[in-house]
Amino acid sequence: MEKITYKKSLAAKLILHPESIVAYQSLKDLCSTHKKVSTRMSFGKETISFGRTKVAAIKIVVRHINLHLALDPKDYENSKYFFKDMSQTKQGQIYPMRVKIKGPRSLKYALELLEDALIKAGATELCPAEDVDYQELFYSRGFDALLSEGLIKKYVKIIDDGVDEVVEDSLEDIDEEAEAEEDDMVLVKFHAKTLFMAEHQADKLFIITNTNDWKVEKGIPMKKGKDGSFTATAEFPKNTHLEFKICKAKSWQDVEKGIWKEELINHYYYLEEDVEIEDLIHNFRED
Repeated sequence: MEKITYKKSLAAKLILHPESIVAYQSLKDLCSTHKKVSTRMSFGKETISFGRTKVAAIKIVVRHINLHLALDPKDYENSKYFFKDMSQTKQGQIYPMRVKIKGPRSLKYALELLEDALIKAGATELCPAEDVDYQELFYSRGFDALLSEGLIKKYVKIIDDGVDEVVEDSLEDIDEEAEAEEDDMVLVKFHAKTLFMAEHQADKLFIITNTNDWKVEKGIPMKKGKDGSFTATAEFPKNTHLEFKICKAKSWQDVEKGIWKEELINHYYYLEEDVEIEDLIHNFRED
């Protein structure tokens, strides 16, 4: 049995999803204001370099631009930026940080991070921006036209006894279905502050959630900062109904309590997009 799949190039995705061009234009304009910074578009991505130093890469996943950056995620822990640490992946060896651009705020942050990456690479000398209209460059045309131009590639797989065999060019980079599934995740940044009786009682905190069936052993650890506050970042599937409580150990005997040591209802959030959540902890259970 044959299975036909199609892989879209970065150019094809920009043409088919013109709403992405605004963010793409902003990223390209920023790059053009730094001398000796070049960009090179391959089939699935666009690489940004300063001389021979790779600075960033642009991809599009499900209509959203993903900006992969040669920045150390540890340098941006507890910051305002939403990003995913990719350092443990193969691609992350070059670009350890990934940010998704889904709106004006995330575009603003992405531009700030790209500016940081350019400066760290040595691209400190500025110049006038190039005047390129990418809306005009990536003018509208249909799927069939892009297929005939080679901007969309067709792959035929022969499925035999559950084994897929690609009989045309091998699929490059990450499989689009896997990328689409990953794009259905949202990033949640948790912040917690201990106040009153709870202050100075904990060196570690753990987030216990309904997504792990309230199992304390699967609690999400929070890091304590120099200012005494705690932070953690985690990914959840989009449209998750998230409930959680915070404990100072992996035990319900140490769960947070209210200002009068009363029981608290679960913290609840419906996760539609990346979000920051803050919890003020006044007491812990003391049974």
